[in-house]
Amino acid sequence: MDRRETAEVIAAEGLDTPVIDGVGQLREDSVVVDSSAQTWRVYLVDERAQVIDSTVREFDHESAALDYALVKLREVDGARRAVEDREDRAR
Repeated sequence: MDRRETAEVIAAEGLDTPVIDGVGQLREDSVVVDSSAQTWRVYLVDERAQVIDSTVREFDHESAALDYALVKLREVDGARRAVEDREDRAR
């Protein structure tokens, strides 16, 4: 999957936009894709924009990194929805 295809899936599913190579808005639970030389890293950040070490994965190909970024974006979306549902039920 390339960046265009990834953007299309993100838009179709209403997911957050990841931060790719420093482009995008960094916030709590942002999915970040960084590249250096021939390595791509995907990870989440916390509320202070610090890398959550347990989420860091490295890939040799951009397409694999983007595929994994979609997995993480879907997980974050699901977690946010679960929290919202729980808060709604508590009211």
